[in-house]
Amino acid sequence: MNADVSHLGELEMTVLEYVWEHGESDVKSAHRAFGEERGITHNTVQSTFKRLWTKKLLSRHKKGHAYIYSQRVDRRELTELLVGELVAETDMHVALEAFVNLADRAGAGTLDALEALIAAKRQASDESQ
Repeated sequence: MNADVSHLGELEMTVLEYVWEHGESDVKSAHRAFGEERGITHNTVQSTFKRLWTKKLLSRHKKGHAYIYSQRVDRRELTELLVGELVAETDMHVALEAFVNLADRAGAGTLDALEALIAAKRQASDESQ
């Protein structure tokens, strides 16, 4: 997938969260749900949906006069893309150390979960060889 995750803004993340929660959405429904209360115009929400479609993070199909948007990437995939972009811009060792430090600050359970994920990935890799 060649999704563009560079420079995702707060409104783009809000739209993605909304689509993930609802499965699909048109601009009008999303604007009613979160745009109006924030003072965001319909056109701004529409531009945000189109930008996410252009970035290949949403797909769309026409229904009547409106586009219905749905996810092309889920939360996990987006997180992998964002982390991948960040890691590509720095030394891998530095990125891993930073990640482990963040996991440590989140609590012992997080480090345990990280160790379990690493063990499971190694086991799956060994079984596929």
